[in-house]
Amino acid sequence: MNYTHLHQQLATLFSLNKRCIKVPHSDVCIRNLEFHSSFQTSLLKNGIFQNQFGIEDSKIEENWHFKYPVFTPSDKKNNRAIILLHGLNERDWSKYLSWATYLAEQTARTIILFPLAFHMNRGKREWSDPRAMNMLVNSRKNMHQNIIQASFANAALSDRLSEDPMRFYRGGLQSAHDLIQLLNQIKNGDYPLLEENTQINFFGYSIGAFLTQIMFMANPGNLLKKSKAVLFCGGTTFDNMSGTSKLIMDNLAYRDLNDFYLRNFERKSVTETKKNLSTPLHSVVKSFKAMIPIPSFSKLKEKGLSRLSKKITAIGLLKDQVIPAKHINNTLKSGHKKFHFQLHTFDFPYQYSHENPFPVYNSEKSALVDKSFEMVFANAAGLLK
Repeated sequence: MNYTHLHQQLATLFSLNKRCIKVPHSDVCIRNLEFHSSFQTSLLKNGIFQNQFGIEDSKIEENWHFKYPVFTPSDKKNNRAIILLHGLNERDWSKYLSWATYLAEQTARTIILFPLAFHMNRGKREWSDPRAMNMLVNSRKNMHQNIIQASFANAALSDRLSEDPMRFYRGGLQSAHDLIQLLNQIKNGDYPLLEENTQINFFGYSIGAFLTQIMFMANPGNLLKKSKAVLFCGGTTFDNMSGTSKLIMDNLAYRDLNDFYLRNFERKSVTETKKNLSTPLHSVVKSFKAMIPIPSFSKLKEKGLSRLSKKITAIGLLKDQVIPAKHINNTLKSGHKKFHFQLHTFDFPYQYSHENPFPVYNSEKSALVDKSFEMVFANAAGLLK
């Protein structure tokens, strides 16, 4: 597969406003479906929505009603699928279009690119506006002298998390809820492109890998009993991630986020009682706390990971600075031999990063990228077939 050529083609062809996009020289078709998150309704039933979620965020309509792309390998309803979860602070599907096409072709599964809360097209348009965000960058720089890695690309997320670190948790909680909603739709035969009780696997990248781990540990409603997952550039606990990056968040936001979840979150989250959340989310909250990791949940982490060692495989990159392969290894290998996950570590013969593992070159380097992409995704496809 010529990854570079396909990436450029799909970036030009793709639009969420088109009903069906035929991938050139392939049987794969990209179909855009609509989703209506019922998370707001479930919280309103308990009378806690505005207090729990915040008035400002509750009014972001894009987060509640949105479209998402689904890659179908044929015109027939499938009984096998993969849900692909993206990274933190992503606003554009371009990077993932070739990933999904390859997985659809090689596994014959339907690939669902599902956006996390307040990400991709679930956020305000101004968050992707360079002019508006550069004004926010300048404002943050004027207020904080020691700020670094501030950019228009990470300004919105950085400012939102500095203002209220609980947004990371709330957004994750809604993302988990929406995934449960999606999985139940599929299970019950209410999904237009899939058969009832379709077997679902996961491909989680970066923070999407973190959410995948939490979902698999929690296994809400036993929905993931028959599922497998590949974690790409992910697999660590929260405390072993380094989020300072021009494409993710500035150092101030990362410091605020890290301090809050490692020191204050357990005390702040005591309001998350069984009365406040639907039953399937109880186990998700506990698994999230285990993956911070909060010391009082260490046994849950050990027990949860030990159950998953045969269901999850991790793929790390040697020069990844955000979620280093060595930290993935430390998280997924127990000193007590209670679990031992498969971890495949790759390195590429070109300059790459966690945020951009497969850069697009208009030179001879493109052949090296194509080969590296094939290496990683052939491995992933074989595991998720």
